[in-house]
Amino acid sequence: MPAPAPSRPFDACVGLGYHCEVTHQLRRVTGDEHAAFFDWLDLELASVIEAIDSDFRDVLLPGAVEPFSDGLCALDRGSDIRFFHDFVARTPGRLSAAEIADQLPAVRAKYEHLAERFRTRAASRARVLYVHHDAFDESGAADLRRLRATIATTHPGHRFAVLWVRRTPPADRTALPPGIVWDTAPLVPGRWQGDDAAWDGLFRRLDPARLWP
Repeated sequence: MPAPAPSRPFDACVGLGYHCEVTHQLRRVTGDEHAAFFDWLDLELASVIEAIDSDFRDVLLPGAVEPFSDGLCALDRGSDIRFFHDFVARTPGRLSAAEIADQLPAVRAKYEHLAERFRTRAASRARVLYVHHDAFDESGAADLRRLRATIATTHPGHRFAVLWVRRTPPADRTALPPGIVWDTAPLVPGRWQGDDAAWDGLFRRLDPARLWP
């Protein structure tokens, strides 16, 4: 008989970018493959905060999405989110404006559904752990406080915590309040999925007292 799965100090775990590594690792570690709004996207923390603050209204507006990086992906100018997987080019790596326009209604419908999933979870009694993978060590403690304040303001009563995953320890980590914790996962050259052992370790080290003060 298999051993029971270890309990975790959260009911749901939701990724908030930066790119595909965090989505892969959260699904691997938790076993939950239900899609979330920011899964498989390429975006900075500022775009996450703005999307949540606007209740996702400014994402994928008609006329605001265009080919980017020589047609490798679609850039949503309204949110600065890069969509690498949702728009399909007839010629690989040559996504055109016409192809984006044709596919935009279906992509918008998908993300409207995921936005509603985000709202529903935030309105539930679940303890949600949001994970932002700061893959290039670009953010500071003030940015993470802004993220937490935005979620709390947009969804009053939501019980959540934030895990900030970096490549190196943040210099301003003492400025983090309870409810925001940090840890590190190193870059693995040539492996976009990241370091499995490092991600396993940061989940083992989660401190419920820091997450749920």
